[in-house]
Amino acid sequence: MRLRISPPVAAILSLCVVISWSSGLQAQNGCALTALPAIQTLPNRIPVPTSTMARRFRSDRVGVPATLPVLSPYYANEPEATGSNEIGLFVPMRNVNRANKPAERIRPTAKEVTQPETPQKPSKPIRPTVAERIRLRYADPRVVRMLRQLTPQGVESFYLEVSELIDERHLTPATYAQRVDGALDHLTQALEVPSFVETAGVRGTDAKISAFREDLQRLRSQIRVRNTNDAIAVLRDVQNRASRSIVINPSAIGLEFLYGATDSLDQFSMLLPPEKNGGPSVGLSDNLVGIGVEIESHPLGLRILKLLPGGPAAQADFRSGDIITHINDKEIKQLEMNRAVDLIVGPVGTPVRIQATRGNRSGNVTLMRQQIALHSVVDVRMEDRQHGVGYLKLEQFADSTMNEIDDALLSLHHQGMKSLIVDLRGNPGGLLTTAIALSDRFLSSGTIVLTKGRTQADNSKETAQYSNTWKIPLIVLIDHNSASASEIFAAAIQENHRGLIVGEKSYGKGTVQTLFPLQTFPAALRLTTAKFYSPEGREMAGVGVTPDIKVSAEPTEIRQTDEVLNEALRRMEEQRTKTLTEGYRRSTDATTEPNVAA
Repeated sequence: MRLRISPPVAAILSLCVVISWSSGLQAQNGCALTALPAIQTLPNRIPVPTSTMARRFRSDRVGVPATLPVLSPYYANEPEATGSNEIGLFVPMRNVNRANKPAERIRPTAKEVTQPETPQKPSKPIRPTVAERIRLRYADPRVVRMLRQLTPQGVESFYLEVSELIDERHLTPATYAQRVDGALDHLTQALEVPSFVETAGVRGTDAKISAFREDLQRLRSQIRVRNTNDAIAVLRDVQNRASRSIVINPSAIGLEFLYGATDSLDQFSMLLPPEKNGGPSVGLSDNLVGIGVEIESHPLGLRILKLLPGGPAAQADFRSGDIITHINDKEIKQLEMNRAVDLIVGPVGTPVRIQATRGNRSGNVTLMRQQIALHSVVDVRMEDRQHGVGYLKLEQFADSTMNEIDDALLSLHHQGMKSLIVDLRGNPGGLLTTAIALSDRFLSSGTIVLTKGRTQADNSKETAQYSNTWKIPLIVLIDHNSASASEIFAAAIQENHRGLIVGEKSYGKGTVQTLFPLQTFPAALRLTTAKFYSPEGREMAGVGVTPDIKVSAEPTEIRQTDEVLNEALRRMEEQRTKTLTEGYRRSTDATTEPNVAA
């Protein structure tokens, strides 16, 4: 889920015309096709083993069916924290680390989804201040829409459901005293944040607003809160006090009680508002709607960082570095990024008018929003044909990843692959079941991962079950952005002595999140419900995977070669790699290469 924190913010958009860059933009008639995978997705030739995951993560809530677990790497408290937001189909890509890819999205399900969560940031995130979180929160169109839909009675039901889930499933739930204290602190600070004041409809003299804030501070030292009933009583009391002194939407007070509760938890637990279409923001989808580019904030609007290969934007001749300055004739220079992104979101097949610049040239074009496929395998090639070394770059662990992996491995096999390098650098993670399935492709026996939480449903031990595995020598590349599912796979390969790990120490994600689409409101709640451990029982949180061969490869302006990949190629020819593979073969019942179709 990403996620899946603070790289640049990537938005997935989808165009439907050809653009000619001359003195201006000119739209030609016709509509671009939906983006296709770099490797065509075909039916699995090697069936994915059935996991016990669905049984283990059964919901204990009435009417909520069991669903598959999901993993995600490094998401700090809220996507908004770095000035951009994961809005609908847009993946935040912040700052300038262009090695980072779109943040992990969480697979949509009818009810509950479980996921080791995803940091979307390359380095350890610094949690923003309460005031900064509030400012960014109410600059988010999703939160604004959510507040407009909530009633005072509805927000109480919303709060009760969230509280119940925290009590039942969070790994280390905060006390009600801590949650309510956080809510009162939030509300006190929110009354000085312009975005909240505007959205909540706050009106009153400075003296009355100041007096109400002081009243809230006194209340923090006076109340004793032990359970949900106490918390709701305080919520109602605050609403009554507010109505006697200032004008404010009572639902905004309730919403800050909600955020106060979730912000009292760990940085990976959070409330996810509904998307523009009204659905919950919980889907890790392989297909999004947009115009097919990744973007970041720019003083003039939005700068295109990357075009999705084969997507409509690429076909329309947009380029990295182009600046989007107007959307539907509205200048976006002064807009928060998530507000600008919200203007581009819309149903498939609807138009959006884009004005963009390239250098000193600019132009306008009307584009049609299209569905775009997102792909996990982004590069497959024979890196060294002479020695039969194949290379596979994996960007995320998504629902369709194993189809792409199987097709990639089959293609490399037909090209004479005798050994394989799997590149997980910058991969923030994804679905837990996919991490297990990928490990099973190379491990015919042994433990893959363990999870431990408060409930029996959160405790598990996954072992390799699929005997018809690939027996070729294997090297896995990781770096400090490799997280969650990436770390599960790397640790499984390393601690089962199946291959070498080369590169930098991984992120150290190590916790499992469960996503709960809510029943009282079309939002979702993500809670940390467990930790995951390596096959040898080593805790991964804050530790990660230490490579067998350490290679530091921080980008520089003069660096022209991939030092990590070159080291992997050198090691592939060494006896150690071959010995690891042969030793693993002897310790299992493995026999031959997987059956492959011609």
